[in-house]
Amino acid sequence: MRRCATICGFLALVSVATPTTAQVKTTLFDTFNFKLEGSRVRTNTTIRLDSENLGQGTTIRFENDLALREKKFEPSLSFEWQMGHRHRLGFRWQEIDRDSTAQVLREIEWGGVVIPVEAYVTLGFDINTLAIDYTYYPWVKERWAGGFGLGFRVLDLKTTLTVEDTELEEQVDGTAPLPYVNFEYRRVFGKRWRVKAALGWLEVKIGDVKGGQYIGRLAGEFIPLRHWGFGIAGNLSTVDVDWQGIESPGEDDELRAKIVLDINDISLYIRYRF
Repeated sequence: MRRCATICGFLALVSVATPTTAQVKTTLFDTFNFKLEGSRVRTNTTIRLDSENLGQGTTIRFENDLALREKKFEPSLSFEWQMGHRHRLGFRWQEIDRDSTAQVLREIEWGGVVIPVEAYVTLGFDINTLAIDYTYYPWVKERWAGGFGLGFRVLDLKTTLTVEDTELEEQVDGTAPLPYVNFEYRRVFGKRWRVKAALGWLEVKIGDVKGGQYIGRLAGEFIPLRHWGFGIAGNLSTVDVDWQGIESPGEDDELRAKIVLDINDISLYIRYRF
């Protein structure tokens, strides 16, 4: 409810903004802008949790095996700063929290713990994402610009498994820093339209975390007012993480997680620019 109230509040601000059309100017870049998105998110989560003492665990898909919700509406916030004619800095934050209760149809080994067939399992799976990216534009023309740069996405993951009628409750959480290289193209069409396409990719190893990610985005924006724009965007994201050195709570053991996470969404957004 709070998220819906926030979105409604922003729309209310837009409804009272009444600059004349003569003031409207669609540009390739805004010096500063804030954006609020409402996204219909679709996820696909495959995970395996191995134990150093007991070996490889079961590969499970949360959405199939544990009935985790596959689609959900989530908000996100972003901010961009055009630091100069060719330099941009951007931030984007999104939180996806889901939970489910399901009866498992096969035996599952989770970090050295065996969950029997027909047991009822409650799952909580939360993802917080903060993406920071810098883009340099060597090509800036009157109506289009192209650039490339570096980004850094921090994934904060928390997974909790509770088996009904037992004392078994397993929790795994941690933070995975994942850098990437990004490429971007943007263009102005007419007096009111602006489009943007972006791609990002990289595979690296940082400490105990080895992973790669692929990111794609396509957005179209209509700018009817001086400070306000409205748009629709499609986002594709795949993260593949091999995460070692996870401590097992209450056990003299070390865990290793293998995670493949797809987060795709269609978003409607409102932007305040100045």
